[in-house]
Amino acid sequence: MYIAIGIAAALFTADRVLKYLSRTGKLRYEGRLLRLTHLENHGFFMSFGQQHPQLVRWMPWVVWLLAAACLLPQLSRRPFGARSGALPGGVKNQYARLRRGSVTDYLQFPHRRIKKRALVWNLADFMLLGGVVLTVLGLLRELIRK
Repeated sequence: MYIAIGIAAALFTADRVLKYLSRTGKLRYEGRLLRLTHLENHGFFMSFGQQHPQLVRWMPWVVWLLAAACLLPQLSRRPFGARSGALPGGVKNQYARLRRGSVTDYLQFPHRRIKKRALVWNLADFMLLGGVVLTVLGLLRELIRK
């Protein structure tokens, strides 16, 4: 369990450092499979909601509170990875939205067949995605056992 806490803390710190380097222009790389860049996302996934900044700032808190109310009673039975992945990633991005009004994204996976290479990610996005996947897998595993 302490290893998982350490990994979550290291990923949280790495994301913060990479966002800072991206904003200051010190994080630049262009390779075949990875591009390090800078994008300030004022919306949600794929910039949805950019026209409504107050909604973007506060709506995730409502979603987090509803999810917590649904999942909290059974949280202690979940694998630690499911409990620790989504929370730091989501909190990190929401903190940035409240503090700066946007989330800094810096990871892009270019593909020559896709003309619009618009998806730019950050490490917190992957933490959030991983936590959600682990949570869903845990729920499916419980359903199969019953």
